Amino acid sequence: MTLDLDAYLERIGHAGPVRADLETLNALHEAHVNAVPFENLDVHAGRPVMFSLEAAFDEIVTRRRGGWCYEMNAVFGWALGEIGFEVMRLSAGVRREALGDEALGNHLALLVRLGRDYLADVGFGSSQVHAIALHEGVSDHSPVRMALAKVDDGYWRLHEGGPGATFSYDFRTEPADEALLAERHAWQITDPNSIFCKTLTAKVRRGTRYFILRGRMLETQMPGRSTQQISDTPEELASVLDEVFGLEEPELETLWPKICARHRQLFPHAARDGAG
Repeated sequence: MTLDLDAYLERIGHAGPVRADLETLNALHEAHVNAVPFENLDVHAGRPVMFSLEAAFDEIVTRRRGGWCYEMNAVFGWALGEIGFEVMRLSAGVRREALGDEALGNHLALLVRLGRDYLADVGFGSSQVHAIALHEGVSDHSPVRMALAKVDDGYWRLHEGGPGATFSYDFRTEPADEALLAERHAWQITDPNSIFCKTLTAKVRRGTRYFILRGRMLETQMPGRSTQQISDTPEELASVLDEVFGLEEPELETLWPKICARHRQLFPHAARDGAG
């Protein structure tokens, strides 16, 4: 298939100039996370998910759905390369701090070389709004803060939530191990212990509002406050997917018992069961 840069730019709603500079990089980064939801609907439903740029482009641009890191950053990195950016794919490890090197390859991130090095990542749950210069420090992605720190073993660690936050991933500034990425991709779409198989997830930005769906629970984070909403029926969850994320899950009725069981695990003290 032919990959069309103009079609991608239209998909993310970017009508401005495209040059290989920091202003364009940040504009595209922000546009992507506001337009394309991070989501794992196909994985959660057990539908085939291919590890390829062409399949990711078809999913995100042609069919106007969302994607996860292997899809989101594949398409974003391709688009940056077409514009003239120097882009390196990174085989990162989410929660490597707790899981060790077994986590490496469970996340695809990007390094953009533009006078200096920048971490670009539209696929970490849509939490990062703009590129982060590769030096230790905290950056604002309201309502989220990111903290970048060096680790003693030569890795960098990105903390979502500020310095020392538990949710993080590690990476080195070297080309991705593509075989490892493919291996970890395959594990995450098939193994019942994979978080993506366990939990229906969608996340998207709307300016400084950050919407996080985990099964029946929708959390809306805003500067200084957050709200939560529980879907009691498949119809209510379908409305959330449509109205907030622009997504449709055709197998929602079939998946509902699994979603409810997972809800009880994640939110044991939440009111209402919803399973009947």
